[in-house]
Amino acid sequence: MERLDLNQRSMQRLLFFIASANLVLLLSGCVTTAPESCEQFEARRKQTNYATDYQLQVGDAVKPPEKGEAAVVRLYQLRVTTERARPCTHVQLSKELLLARRDDNGMIFEERREFYAEDGSRIAVKTEVLKNQLGKSGRYIASTLLPIPRSAPAGKYRLVSTLSMKTKDKTVTLTRSSVSFEVAPATSH
Repeated sequence: MERLDLNQRSMQRLLFFIASANLVLLLSGCVTTAPESCEQFEARRKQTNYATDYQLQVGDAVKPPEKGEAAVVRLYQLRVTTERARPCTHVQLSKELLLARRDDNGMIFEERREFYAEDGSRIAVKTEVLKNQLGKSGRYIASTLLPIPRSAPAGKYRLVSTLSMKTKDKTVTLTRSSVSFEVAPATSH
């Protein structure tokens, strides 16, 4: 009976060692998992939250808006993590915003993203109300995933993002920025 317990312990140690070695190889990039299929991507995409979530960065002082201005954007930058994506993947869009605003709770900020194909045709639009996100002057950062669907044709794309401020009387475009990326031809898995 003791011999069996010893063999069981030896087997557990061996299995633990093999699992640990595989984890180390996987994390170091020497071994990879199978790429996600388009079906898996599409299923996961339906459950992914693509909303922007701006986070205020502490410690950045911002020059207040001029007299008569409710809000002004001093910086609005967009970056993508890759300039070349494939269908059934995500492009990560990073945003940086330097906002100077008055303490007026009647302001509503809205961000509109428009996607354009290489020929200039608009292929998609997404508008988000940034409710309770830009409540103070300061530097904000955000990161948003952009899904590249299976049906996306290969080519160059441009994303134009417009930040607007709405009050009960009017809508004012505060700033606009754009970034480009390319979608590579689809590969079959």
